[in-house]
Amino acid sequence: MAYKKLFTTYELEHRKYMGRKIKTRRLQLKKTQTKIATLVGVTFQQVQKYEKGTNGLSGSMVKRMGYALQIPRCKIGYLVYKYNYGFKSKTKRN
Repeated sequence: MAYKKLFTTYELEHRKYMGRKIKTRRLQLKKTQTKIATLVGVTFQQVQKYEKGTNGLSGSMVKRMGYALQIPRCKIGYLVYKYNYGFKSKTKRN
């Protein structure tokens, strides 16, 4: 019997948050989804799913996406953490 995995609201919101960050950075670099997909090694449809938040990113995919989006390894938290506002600012904690 197949069943659909249910995700918590937090997980779904986190996927959408990461997707917005990926799309914003891609547009800053003026790159297409196809170009990013080629650098990461997936199809452009998969990049669309990442940006919409339909699919989540694994740890290795975050690393590859950071490379494709020209994010330094020491700043990869830009994609993952909600309170990291950019490359120049420090992480803000509540």
